Amino acid sequence: MKLIEKVKHLLNDFTGLSELSRLSAENESLRQRERTAINYVRSKVNQLLLVMGTLPLRHEELDEKTLLELDPIGIIADSFTQVLEHLNETNEKLQVTRDEIQAILTIAGVGILVVDDRMRIQAYNLKLKELFLKDQSDVIGQTCCSILCGVACPPSDCTFEKIMATRIGTHRPDWVYRDRHFDVSGTPIKNRYGEINRVVLVYTDITDRKRMEEALRESGKMYGDMFENAGDLIVSIDPDGFFLYANRACCEALGYSREELAGLSLSEVIHPDHRSHCIAQFRQLQTGQKIGRVDAAFIAKDGTAVSVDGSMSCGFKGGEPTVTCGIFRKHDSSV
Repeated sequence: MKLIEKVKHLLNDFTGLSELSRLSAENESLRQRERTAINYVRSKVNQLLLVMGTLPLRHEELDEKTLLELDPIGIIADSFTQVLEHLNETNEKLQVTRDEIQAILTIAGVGILVVDDRMRIQAYNLKLKELFLKDQSDVIGQTCCSILCGVACPPSDCTFEKIMATRIGTHRPDWVYRDRHFDVSGTPIKNRYGEINRVVLVYTDITDRKRMEEALRESGKMYGDMFENAGDLIVSIDPDGFFLYANRACCEALGYSREELAGLSLSEVIHPDHRSHCIAQFRQLQTGQKIGRVDAAFIAKDGTAVSVDGSMSCGFKGGEPTVTCGIFRKHDSSV
């Protein structure tokens, strides 16, 4: 048997069959390695395309031969280079924008606070620190209700809670904090799914304005009392000539109530002998002209003539007349 096998081996070597078998096996190994390499290249190309947001390659679109000749990895690498360059430019622009926004926040005259959807402080500007955080150091990550309001849970009138509930911006005209008054505005910041992930709160200190308004109210009340108790007849008239205000002395002198005078015009209460002259003076005042002392006579509700003398002035806003005021003294001279 060994002799026969040796003879067969010698015949195979003589005919070249053994070499052909070896080459075939080697070729099959090379083809398998090529298929593995091509599959690897295709899978990595598809992975890169998915990262770029592009659909993966299909075999009918790009066969193995074209896949290697086209060099898609090189093309994608060039594309990534362009994308990275664009991202670098975008990041530079974003950095400039961030610096500009930070500068604006720094010099802003209002306190600005940014919190996340769980009310945790994410950022704030220097003005807010000056207003509320003078004694605080590290407040990032803490809830604004614990820092500003000093409570664990937000109060019922919390601006943040109102924004989260309504999903729209809101405004609170007078929030009192440690005897100071603030105008509070809040705006939600939403992601692409419409979910609120940030809320920006703006605090404007209006304490001085509130004090001024209170002083003006007190002053107005004081002057109102003075007008009401004055012996002179004091009136204010709108641009169309209708009474806006008449003090008590005027109402008593003419016999009208305030409600009745409010429905009358100047021409209806001026004596006919003085009507044209007084109306002309009234129009002159509305054009910005100055007039001298006014001598006139009103007609009381009972038809009695009431002789007066005094002065009138007109107020303007934006170049347009708004109100004409008159102060008259009643006297006994006949018409």
